[in-house]
Formats: sequence, C-alpha cells, structure tokens
Amino acid sequence: MFPPLRTASILGLLLAASCASPLQHFSEPLSAPAWSDKGEGTRSVGFSSGWAFYGAEIEAEGVSGALVDEGVPDTGTDNTGLAPRYGGAVKYGYSVTDSLSLGFMAEVRNFEADPIAPLTATLTAKPFSTYHLLLTSRYHLAPFGHEDRWRPFFGVDLGYIPGVDFGSVDVDYPAETGIPSEEVDIKASSYWSMGAMGGASYLLRDNLSFDMGALYEWAITPGEKRLKLENLGGAEADIEVWPGGFLLFFGLTWFF
Repeated sequence: MFPPLRTASILGLLLAASCASPLQHFSEPLSAPAWSDKGEGTRSVGFSSGWAFYGAEIEAEGVSGALVDEGVPDTGTDNTGLAPRYGGAVKYGYSVTDSLSLGFMAEVRNFEADPIAPLTATLTAKPFSTYHLLLTSRYHLAPFGHEDRWRPFFGVDLGYIPGVDFGSVDVDYPAETGIPSEEVDIKASSYWSMGAMGGASYLLRDNLSFDMGALYEWAITPGEKRLKLENLGGAEADIEVWPGGFLLFFGLTWFF
C-alpha cells in the first residue's frame, strides 16, 4: 500500500490530468512566463470545497454504575462512517521562498454519521458540523504541461478543531433489557489533527489559479466526552473519538 503522502500526490496529479484540456478553454494569455512572478513575498487568498471519504473510531469505557462490574469497567470500540453533506474553506498564504509557502485556513464540514455501538447501547446522531483551523505548508515543484501553467505541490497541515457539538443523540438499549431509549446532548472536547496532501494548480490568468488535490488526515489527539446515561441508573462512560480519512478538494486562489 502507498504511504498517505504519496497516495495523495498521485490522486492530485490524476485529477489535474483529467481536467487539463477543459481548463485551457478558460485560461487567458499571460503577461509573463507562468509562475515567474509568484515567488518569495507573494501573498494569496482563496477558497475551496470538495468531497470526503471519512470515518471515525470510537472508544468507550464505562466508569460508573451499571457499566462497571466488580470494579472492572465495560469497554468497547466501534467505527462509524461519516458521509459528507457539504463543506468549504477560506485560506490565506504567504510565499517565504520561491518554492515554499505557509498559510492559514478556516474550514467547515458537515457530516451525517452512521449509528455506533461501542458498548451495549446504540447511539445515533443527527447531522453535525465540525470547524477546523489549520496551519498549512505547501512546497511547489517545477511547472509543467500547457505553457508551464500546471504546478504540482505537496504539503503538511496542522489542524485544531475547537470541540464538536453532536447535538441531541438518540440512545437505544437492546430490546431484551427493557430499558427505554433516551436522548443525550454530546459535545466532544477540542482535538488536533495532521494532514499530508498533494495536488496541482493551473494558472488561469496572471493572478488566478485553479487548484485540486487530495488530503489524508488523521487525529493526533481524540475528541473526548464523559457521557451520563440517566435511563441506565445514571451510569457514566468516557468516550474518545478518533476521526480520519481522505478528502478530495478543488478551489481558486488569487495572488497579489
């Protein structure tokens, strides 16, 4: 299996190749050789959207009440798929050298999660949003293709997610227990993520590029929550959420 960074780079370049011909019809003549004036000191702003192939691992440990048997906590792990509904990002970048740029990105993603059952109960959340603040780095390689307008890049992102509000979550207990269902409000703590990505930009005109690529992202700390289940005699469980997956993205960048 390819490592995440190489996989992301390959996906990004395949996406770029698939769009090469259509983008030429939207491009304008350049006043200077492509990318020759986009070196050290250049600033940029932009926006992007895309699609995600995402999921999360949920780890649970009972810490009180019926979830603890003779001092031994009930533990369990489950995985859930996170189907994207919409998302978008705005970004700012600064070229510290001719090849390396650093920046900041603010992003919102909205997901619909599959039900999970890390312990005996099944938890079903409604669609929810996550908000991401990211420090970005991009290393740009030599231009290629039509008039050298294509320029591949790869990079690493460090993300901070300031808590995830799942809202009111349905908790359904096994029918044989006779315990009625209930709703609990779940707001997980903040967590940190890392991302490795690759892609390519196409210079549409002097100050505007079309960007596309792929990102592999994983949590380096979990979102955490202590869950209290009133219908289970007030039993409590500690929940950890470890999200991660692939994101395909596309967008526009303006240079100044």
